[in-house]
Amino acid sequence: MDIRQLKYFVRVAELGSFSKAAAFLKIAQPALSRQIRNLELEHKEALLIRNGRGVEPTDAGNRLLEHARGMLRLMDRAYEDMENSRTGKLGRVTIGMPATLSVIIATPLVRKLREHMPDAKITLAHGRSSQLQEWLLGGTLDMALVLDAPATPMLEIHPISVDSLGLMGTMEMLGSTDPIPMRDLAHIPMIIQSRPNKIRVMVDTVLAQVGEQMEVVLESDSHETSFHMAQEGMGATIHTMRFQRSIPAAADLVFRRIVEPEVVMKSQIILPARRPISRLQDEAFDIFRDICRTLLREPNAGS
Repeated sequence: MDIRQLKYFVRVAELGSFSKAAAFLKIAQPALSRQIRNLELEHKEALLIRNGRGVEPTDAGNRLLEHARGMLRLMDRAYEDMENSRTGKLGRVTIGMPATLSVIIATPLVRKLREHMPDAKITLAHGRSSQLQEWLLGGTLDMALVLDAPATPMLEIHPISVDSLGLMGTMEMLGSTDPIPMRDLAHIPMIIQSRPNKIRVMVDTVLAQVGEQMEVVLESDSHETSFHMAQEGMGATIHTMRFQRSIPAAADLVFRRIVEPEVVMKSQIILPARRPISRLQDEAFDIFRDICRTLLREPNAGS
């Protein structure tokens, strides 16, 4: 298996056609088919299957496609880094973060990066923490701010902050601003994100441990929608006070810290442990870490 075969395979899989891929790659279709066939023989698996419109990856093909894209991105990054080193250009840095933290971090981060490295190309990506981890390990991201990263030798983890989770709703619904025992959440109509959202999984797990479950009236992955509906008295929602303060739609909601047990959300920056880091990425990481610690380590009124 070589880089050329992987490029050919990715192009066929993405275009769904040998003829279109051959035209794009400017090679004869029989030669392209032969390279893909050699790849299949090497892996002892069918990688593509014909359908009514062309071809699509098999299950094995989809697995290889994910790996191949990551390897090709790393190869492109290597060429780009070497070229930038030769010409004196700064290059590119790609940073990921959840949308919940982007509203706090993104603007001051980009401002600081542009101030210190004006010639660098900066890309921000948003997704769930689990997605960001996959993108990082796959080579799409250089670094990412995530929530509760798993301990693994594949990740270099840098702690940033710890925030308490709380119940948010109208005073009419919650009746108090005092801390609320986890068990009592089972008796409150809940507007919450769908699984596998980190907060949803954590709350479901802890409630199950005390023999309870949430009364979910609505699943919404839009935080603004959840807060708007909570303001209308349709239910309560769960997040950190820090995030509540960053969303105008949540400004009028009261916050009750969850206790017995207390549930916390850890913010961390992750880097790939087994990938060399360029000078640009190293400088960007220092800025990213300092911005996150400054903005996310302010006193948490919810704790």
